[in-house]
Amino acid sequence: MNRRFFQLILAIGLVSALVTPLALAKKAKSKSPGPIVLTAIDADGKTITVADKQGKDPVTYSLTKLTKITLNGQPAKLSDLTKGMVVDVELSGGGKTADKIDATSPHPDSSTKR
Repeated sequence: MNRRFFQLILAIGLVSALVTPLALAKKAKSKSPGPIVLTAIDADGKTITVADKQGKDPVTYSLTKLTKITLNGQPAKLSDLTKGMVVDVELSGGGKTADKIDATSPHPDSSTKR
């Protein structure tokens, strides 16, 4: 009985040792490579397209009702976003769905400068 119990504990330990790094690796890949620029917004289709600063490697992400959007650190809506904004996107759904979008305006407000 003791031998079987020891084998069971050993098997559980081995499985845990193999599964834990895989789980952590998936979590680590849940963020977009930064910095990226917003290149297209499809409000009807609920998607955004982003690319690197040179406009290369475009990727389209789906949005859900639960996607949180911020603009310059403040809560925002999809309609507040514009092409050219720098964004940071947190992903789910195997890297195809945006859970959170943090956007930054591309240019400072020129009305405050005189």
